[in-house]
Amino acid sequence: MAGSKKPQKDANEQTGLPPVRPHSAATISDVAERAGVSKTTVSHVLSGRRPVSEATRQKVNRVIEELGFQQNFFATGLTGRRTHTVALVVQDLTNPFYPALARGLQQAVAKRGYVVLLADVGADTSLVDAFLGETVQRRVDGVVVAAVDVSERQLEPLRLAGISVVMVGTPRHGTSTDVVSSDDEQIAADAVAFLYGKGHRRFGIISGPPLAAPGAPRLGGYRDALRAHGLRPLRAAEGTGDWTREAGAKAMAELMDLPRRPTAVMCANDLMAIGALDSARALGLAVPGDVAVMGIDDIDAASLVSPALTTVRVPAQEIGRVAGEQLLARVDNPSHPVRKILVQHSLVARQSA
Repeated sequence: MAGSKKPQKDANEQTGLPPVRPHSAATISDVAERAGVSKTTVSHVLSGRRPVSEATRQKVNRVIEELGFQQNFFATGLTGRRTHTVALVVQDLTNPFYPALARGLQQAVAKRGYVVLLADVGADTSLVDAFLGETVQRRVDGVVVAAVDVSERQLEPLRLAGISVVMVGTPRHGTSTDVVSSDDEQIAADAVAFLYGKGHRRFGIISGPPLAAPGAPRLGGYRDALRAHGLRPLRAAEGTGDWTREAGAKAMAELMDLPRRPTAVMCANDLMAIGALDSARALGLAVPGDVAVMGIDDIDAASLVSPALTTVRVPAQEIGRVAGEQLLARVDNPSHPVRKILVQHSLVARQSA
């Protein structure tokens, strides 16, 4: 008979858990009460910082899912605890190096329940200051700075707020901050050695901004490597760019207009090297027959251009992962000695050199 069905047991009756209060956002107290554990135990499950038995952890997580409990990270931050957010500051998100770095960072911190806030600040110092100020307001637990020229002065408000900081890339000056970087001077030296081994003796470089990392150490490494091979660095053969494809094309055209143009051009990143290939093609020059071109980074596009770009692989995703792990280590232990971590690079020989 319609309406004579026996009512099904509530899920709470089936599991033996206390009923949920209807029409209210679940709190940590609700989770603790329903799971039959203390609020402290629930906190330990949420943070992952203290050991909890596997059975208890599974029970608490099941209750969290059933209640739709969502931790209020901002409120947690106001009580002096972690917000489980970190920030990443990059210079130019259109540069393929930075999305790969961001991916590695996200993978590293997500394992601990962290989310990443991202800012693309370009070369605008005021934007850097504004975003770093925002990280203090939002009470993030840590910041990874991958913008090329952030000063210790700009990082000071973060330290005063107890926010952990890791820098990516070689800083221009000495720093009291954790650094994750490639060995930029050695990268340039390895590139020069490769081209020298191919028989080249007239070198040119398209560097990044000469007063900031990684342009400065790559330019210094290039000059030192030429001297080590008995060659004299020629300032006339040192072009500069702002890391973009367009800048690389412009600088390459200038180098190719020299009375004794270089037979090999080392570019401080792949985007500028691809621009250099564009310029060589427009000038009717064969690569590598008339001029060899070499980049640094090994972005995805390096293997797709024609001729495929010889480059030095700087593992951006790995750098992001290591930076994330070091940032969490710093969050866990703010008094730990400052570390500088070098991530290994490798040479990738293709057709352009």
